[in-house]
Amino acid sequence: MGDETIIVEDTDATPTDTPSAGVRVVTARELELTPHKNTDDLLRTVPGLYMSQHGSEGKGQQFFLRGFDAVHGSDISIRVAGIPINEMSNVHGQGYADLGFVVPEAVAGIVARKGPFDLEHGWFATAGSIDLELGIVENRGTRVGYEIGTTNRHRLVAVAAPEDGPAAQFITASVLRDSGYGENRGTEQASVLGQTELRTGAVKLRPMFAISTGTFGEPGVTAINDITSGFYDRLDSPPGDRGGETSRVLSGLGATWREGDDEIVGTAYLGWRSLRIEENFTGYLYSAEHGDARLQQQRAVTGGGHIAWRHRFTDSIRLLTGVDVAHDQIMQGEDLVTDTNVVWMQSRLLDAATSSGGVWAGLEWKRGPWTATAGARGDAMFVDANDQLDANRSGSGAIGLVTPRGAIAYRDERFSVSFGAGRGVRPPEARAFTRRESRENMDATVYDGGDAEITSATALELGGDVHLGPVRFGATGFATWIERESVFDHVSGVNALMDGSRRLGTELFIEARPLEWLAVRADATLVDARYVVTQNPVPGAPRALGTVEVRADRGPFTAGVAGRFLGPRPLLNGATAASASVVDALGTYTRGRYRVSLQIDNVLGLDWNEGEYHFASYWDTSTPRSEIPRVHISPGRPFGVRAGLTVEL
Repeated sequence: MGDETIIVEDTDATPTDTPSAGVRVVTARELELTPHKNTDDLLRTVPGLYMSQHGSEGKGQQFFLRGFDAVHGSDISIRVAGIPINEMSNVHGQGYADLGFVVPEAVAGIVARKGPFDLEHGWFATAGSIDLELGIVENRGTRVGYEIGTTNRHRLVAVAAPEDGPAAQFITASVLRDSGYGENRGTEQASVLGQTELRTGAVKLRPMFAISTGTFGEPGVTAINDITSGFYDRLDSPPGDRGGETSRVLSGLGATWREGDDEIVGTAYLGWRSLRIEENFTGYLYSAEHGDARLQQQRAVTGGGHIAWRHRFTDSIRLLTGVDVAHDQIMQGEDLVTDTNVVWMQSRLLDAATSSGGVWAGLEWKRGPWTATAGARGDAMFVDANDQLDANRSGSGAIGLVTPRGAIAYRDERFSVSFGAGRGVRPPEARAFTRRESRENMDATVYDGGDAEITSATALELGGDVHLGPVRFGATGFATWIERESVFDHVSGVNALMDGSRRLGTELFIEARPLEWLAVRADATLVDARYVVTQNPVPGAPRALGTVEVRADRGPFTAGVAGRFLGPRPLLNGATAASASVVDALGTYTRGRYRVSLQIDNVLGLDWNEGEYHFASYWDTSTPRSEIPRVHISPGRPFGVRAGLTVEL
């Protein structure tokens, strides 16, 4: 890749060029030509990233990257306009990252960094990090769009971006209603997202705000043998009319000061978050009388910021320093509820305050085609967790860890090679600081995720690429080791402590521009993820993943095709998930003030499973109860069409 990683002019969220092979930059134009129905779909442009939705649109995705099952974000750091989106100690999974509040028309670019090699990324950046830039780069002005789809989808979006203003200045609003492609997969959502830019001398400020609210269905997952027996259809919802609600209010302020040999970049933010999820994965397995449904609720107020100071000593050497801080005030609860939503048992009611911070220092060296960064960062957190069900279980504590990071690269017009090494960190959830009773005949520190310790991942990466005229291709090898693995189990809703694990893999890509208006890219990721002691495969993580992207941009016509292949992947208890393939497409035609678009999901109309899981469940109560694990599926999108019309005002 080249040295330039700027998407929006003078962008603040991604100012450092990490000299590693695992960096992918996606421009606003590429995103516009990528088939998508929401902002989550835009992340599919990150090579080697697979996302699974076992709920409906509006619920956070499950992420897989470089052999990590990052659940809802535990191993991928995600920032929007420099603001961290991963939620500390979310009741539905550590690091829960929900991008539903981001209007996709406002995403001006994506920068993905794989591996923990960048000094400025702290918590959750074990498998990698993703930055979304906000702005309206092209088609500035005021416009209104309406989209209708075969799933009874109706979406109205409005964009206002002054034609003579900077790319970062805009306001967008979106209202959505979609019944979904199956039972209990509907969603309703409304979002407003805005940002502006103020300049005075050497100082630039970027205030932003977001307000979002929505509801979504939770269809759960369906056992394959319940489908083959005819008890359920592929698109049925075993738990019935379950679902969730999500709301967010977020404000942020980005600031940049550049003068002479010094540069200061900072972001401050304050937000309120509410999440409610009602789900049932196991039917009546544990309670024949009440059922196994649970209601999870979370409210949080989060504030913080980061500031980075960069000072150039010489033409070749630059100092990189910075600090980030965050405070989270959290209330979370989990209740077991009946089919009529009556609470029959409280299993969690926790108030927690989490204060965390990170500090980093290093050097950047550039000379000719060579670039190198080296340094270390320290991350620490203090947690005060109050168990409202039993005050004797309340607890508090402080933990911290120092991690070294570095990378070096040689790049010229035809060839590049790079090497990276570093350690990433995943924080424990607040509940780990409470004192818990043993469960399931196991010590609680094992069953519920272990003691309050930071999980660290040590990673190495070696890669390079070659340019031959209009063709560029490359390969990257990577390895990651975790001394103490903690795996989140969706069924029980807890973390299980495992032994150490290692991941070995290779990424390959080729991209070409055979014609000025035509771009083609293909990539493949192969990973072997295993526990060190038992050599058993790490469940969930795909062993093989491939994507093909074709984009055509010629005059008033544009088109994009994206195909994904997901290879077999190991599941819990020795099962293996089936492979799957899906192809999506879009096309647009612009004439004057009008633009029409057509998007097609699953062009080939294939049955495919977006997610597969292996656990015991009991739904058909007319049959004998069994605790033998069964394979369950979350069906992927069937063939569907969405048509849109956009008018410039």
